Amino acid sequence: MSPRISTDFIDEAYAAARREGALGGKVTGAGGGGYMLFYCPFHRKHRVAERLVQLGGTVDEFEFSPAGLTTWTADG
Repeated sequence: MSPRISTDFIDEAYAAARREGALGGKVTGAGGGGYMLFYCPFHRKHRVAERLVQLGGTVDEFEFSPAGLTTWTADG
């Protein structure tokens, strides 16, 4: 377990998200890139997102698909 996995921003964002109602979270990626994923009750997700934006984060919407990963290309 490397102490370089987290940063002050990650620690602050995680604590803030938990205070706003996130039940937990996960850091993904490596080499200075990636995402923080949070598991939130539906009625709390907007408060969590608003707080993360206030801290300087960016919120991206995503969803899980029962079909799994699909990709596409644009011809042109």
